[in-house]
Amino acid sequence: MEVPNSKMVKHDGNNRRDRISELPDDVLMGILSFLPPEEAVLKTSFLSHRWKQLWESLPVSGFNFRVPMPVCCRGGHVKNLKDLRDGKYITVEDMKRECSKFVEWVNNVMISHQGSTIDELRVRFYLDKDSQRYIDKWIEIAMRKQVKKLELDFPSLLHRPSNAFYPFPQECFPGIEFLTSLCLVNVGVSDEAMEFVLSNYPMLETLHLRNSPLLIHPKVSGSSLRLKHLNISHSESIQTIEISAPNLVSFEYHKLRKVPFHIWYAPKLTELDYSNWLDFNIAYLVSQLYNYLPQLVTLRLSLFLMDLPRFPKFTSLRNLTCITARIDNRLLLLKSLIQASPFLHKFKLLIKDHKEFKSGIEEAGKEEAQPNKYLKEVEIVGFLGQSVEVEFVTYLLKIAIKLEKIVIHGKLERMTQNLAHQLMKNRPGAELVQL
Repeated sequence: MEVPNSKMVKHDGNNRRDRISELPDDVLMGILSFLPPEEAVLKTSFLSHRWKQLWESLPVSGFNFRVPMPVCCRGGHVKNLKDLRDGKYITVEDMKRECSKFVEWVNNVMISHQGSTIDELRVRFYLDKDSQRYIDKWIEIAMRKQVKKLELDFPSLLHRPSNAFYPFPQECFPGIEFLTSLCLVNVGVSDEAMEFVLSNYPMLETLHLRNSPLLIHPKVSGSSLRLKHLNISHSESIQTIEISAPNLVSFEYHKLRKVPFHIWYAPKLTELDYSNWLDFNIAYLVSQLYNYLPQLVTLRLSLFLMDLPRFPKFTSLRNLTCITARIDNRLLLLKSLIQASPFLHKFKLLIKDHKEFKSGIEEAGKEEAQPNKYLKEVEIVGFLGQSVEVEFVTYLLKIAIKLEKIVIHGKLERMTQNLAHQLMKNRPGAELVQL
C-alpha cells in the first residue's frame, strides 16, 4: 500500500500531523517498522495518542542505545569529533547534562514500549555508578521481556576509580533464564558477581568481560554450565583464573602481564586467542595448556617479548594467526610453530612495527623444513619487503606444497615480480593477491 504524498497539498504543522494520523493502521505500522525502535519513540512523541499506541505494541527484535561519543580529553574538559576539528572543548558539566539526556531517552523507550519480548539490548554511553538505579531498571525490564543478548559498555574519558564503575547487579530478575549472551565492558564485575551470573543464568553460552577492575580471582566452574565462549580482556587487576567448563569451545584472554590460569576441565576447547604484551613467554603458556594443545583447531597468539622454544605437536590445529613485531629475526622463529602444526590449513601473520621493543632472541635453528600438504592459504598483513620477511615468505612457499592462495597486504612495488616468480617456480597453481 502506498503512503499518500504529503507534498501535494500545503499544510501547516497541525494539519499535517492530523492528516498523518488519519492513515490506516497498517500504513502507520509500516512507517514505524522502518525506524530503529529506539528512534521511533522520539518520532512519535509529538504525534497523536494513536501513533503512541501503535509504537508501544510494535514488535521489535532489540534496542541499540548509543550516540556519537567524545574522542579525547584534556584536564576537566572533553572534545567530541566535531569540536575536535573546531578546536572547541566540552566541559565535564556539559557531559553530565548529556548523560542526563541519554538516561531520559533510554527510560522513555524502555518504559513506554509494551511489547512482550526483547531479543537484544545494547547500551553504550558515559555512565557510571551514579546512574545505577536507572541501569538496573533497564536490565530488569529487558529480563522481564526475555532478553537473549545483553551488552553494556560504559567508558570514561577521565580517570575513574574502581568503586565508581557501575556494579553489575546480583539479582534474580524474572526472565533471567532466557539470557544466552552477556557482554560487559567498562562495568564493575566482582568475583562474586561473576559467580552469581554463572550460577543463576542457566542458558548463558557467551560471556565477555572487558576492563572489569573488580575481577581478582575469577572462577568459571560448574558441571551444568552451558557456557561455550569466554572472553576476559584488559582486566588488569586479575591475579589468577580458574576454568572448569564442560561445554567451553573458545577462550579469549588479553592482558598486559601474564597471570596463572588453570584450565582444569575443558574437553571441548578448540579455539584459543591469547596475548599479554609485556612479559609473554610461550613456554609458560605451553605449561598452562599442555593437555589441551593437541585439541586446538584455531589459535591466535600475540608474540611480543618472548622466547620460542620447541613446540609440542598441534595435531588438530587448522587455523593459526600470529601477531608479531618487526624486530630482529622474530619472523624466522615462527618456523618452529609452523613445523609443530602438520595439518595446518590457513596461516595469517600480522606484522606490527614496535621498534622500541628489544627481542634478545637467538636466531632460529637451521632444521630441515618439513613439507605441509594441508596448508592451502597464507595471509600476511604489514609486509614491507624486508629481507627477513622475504625469507619467511620463501620458507612458506617451500613447505606449503599444496598452497592455493597467498594474500599480502603491504608495499610490494619492488617485490611483486620476485614473489610472483618464486610462486610460479615453486607453486605454479597458486594465486597471489596483493592488497
